[in-house]
Amino acid sequence: MPSSSLLLGASLLLGAAFAAPTAQPDASRQIVSREAQPGDKLRISSPLHYRAPTTKIAKRSDDGNVTGYYDGGGWILPVLIGGQEVALNIDTGSSDLWTASTLLSSQEQALVQTKFGGLYDPSKSKNYTKMEGSTYSLSYADASHSSGNAATDTVDIGGATVPKMPFGVCDSLALGTGQKSRDTNGPVGLGFGSQNSIRPNPQPTFMEALEPYVEEPVFATKFRPDNTGSIQFGFCDHSLYTGSLTTISIKNTTQDLSGQWGTTGVSFGSNGKQFSTGAIDLDFDSGTSSLSLTSDIASAYFAGVTGATNSGGSWSYPCSSTLPGLDFIFSTATAGPKTVTVPGKYIASQNNPTTGTCSTMIDVVTGRGNAGQPFYMSKYMVWNQKTPALSFADQA
Repeated sequence: MPSSSLLLGASLLLGAAFAAPTAQPDASRQIVSREAQPGDKLRISSPLHYRAPTTKIAKRSDDGNVTGYYDGGGWILPVLIGGQEVALNIDTGSSDLWTASTLLSSQEQALVQTKFGGLYDPSKSKNYTKMEGSTYSLSYADASHSSGNAATDTVDIGGATVPKMPFGVCDSLALGTGQKSRDTNGPVGLGFGSQNSIRPNPQPTFMEALEPYVEEPVFATKFRPDNTGSIQFGFCDHSLYTGSLTTISIKNTTQDLSGQWGTTGVSFGSNGKQFSTGAIDLDFDSGTSSLSLTSDIASAYFAGVTGATNSGGSWSYPCSSTLPGLDFIFSTATAGPKTVTVPGKYIASQNNPTTGTCSTMIDVVTGRGNAGQPFYMSKYMVWNQKTPALSFADQA
């Protein structure tokens, strides 16, 4: 929980169940009743609701094509756009804020089935302004698609308020592979604005637009496998982690990692012993559930798991076996421990009670990897867009 001694901003109680679907804003989720002004330097905390990924249905290769991955999963939070509550997911792997709207066809509107909030209706917002001549269009790795006009409106995430925030108003929506509905209205993209899809002129991300209103140019996440997680805007809550923060450089200007939260030269090991495998580049994309590793790293890890078997890059193991921790060794560390460990309990995934076989959150890819939910759920993470840098330590 955020420190109760904060004088600026406020925090929300965490762990509450999803509210019933409603098109009206829920006052209990609002923190700041007035519109924030530049120079306020607020500290804001807002709750995150976890949605578990479904079964593995495809596999994502390094060029973005999907050949195996966990469907869905991630963290949803209530967002007010023009005073209307919508359910958006936090996505550090993209740079757009867009929402499903009443401009969708009735058939497409029926595909959006959120646990709270409703569809955004531009006609009900006094601050909605269409950005004439500007549109957005996005296709995702799971084959889903979203497009529509760009607009500006007041966007409020738990009191972190940006007036005239550019965003996409979705009027055309296609589901991803194997999906029958979607449980969010869209994403809050917290990547870097250089990858924003609004054309002809890319626009800033929510965090980039929020910087004048908060104490520090950072957001921080405590991702949890339940409804007790939170996101902080403008500060790091030191009560939410233990030990020392590891800080790594973010290489978002290199060709392969352009606009991404990513770093280079990450090696791996287990039980304090480094694997004799090559280092890889690694994304920190909260919109991708899987812990994505190359085949040699995955093989080295599962060599330490009794009875583990590999079927075409999909690893399983007897549920009676214990998964060891996975060590991440960061060559770009500038502060704190160079090696951090994700406990095995976060790597474990689904089990088959009939066969006694368990699966994991690890997917095998070629090229660039992804830290995945096992990393995000075990670490408190501080994302500094200005430096840029990423810091993390074990959650308290």
